Amino acid sequence: MEPSWQVLLCRACERAFGKPRNAKGLQCPHCNHLEAKVLSRHFSANEASSAVSAANVPPEIRDQLSSWLNDQDNIQSMANSEPLDGHSILSKAADENGIVTIESLENVLVGMNPKLNAESFAEQACAEGELLQDGPNRWKRA
Repeated sequence: MEPSWQVLLCRACERAFGKPRNAKGLQCPHCNHLEAKVLSRHFSANEASSAVSAANVPPEIRDQLSSWLNDQDNIQSMANSEPLDGHSILSKAADENGIVTIESLENVLVGMNPKLNAESFAEQACAEGELLQDGPNRWKRA
């Protein structure tokens, strides 16, 4: 199977753009120039889109951006590696006496899903009867 998308570089404005492999013209969507060189070929529109974005990043920040994006991918894959289960989150956050604090919840949640808020999670767990208030920002597992 041949790649169905191309990433091209306009010879006039030097901006990258993508086109399906069977597109009739190679006209630049930025400046309408007709000459472009092929930078890469891709199997999906998403891959081609990522390649276009990377090619249009200024060279002086390309390495920084690539490093940051890799870090974000690693965080996302860690967040997706374990299913979110309230019981397992509470088990990991509780100490040997079954006490859960905001700090212990934050530590567990940051590794599983940085978008979850520890206070909101604790409030929901209280509403569902999983935690009982034991003091300010402190709960005991029910």
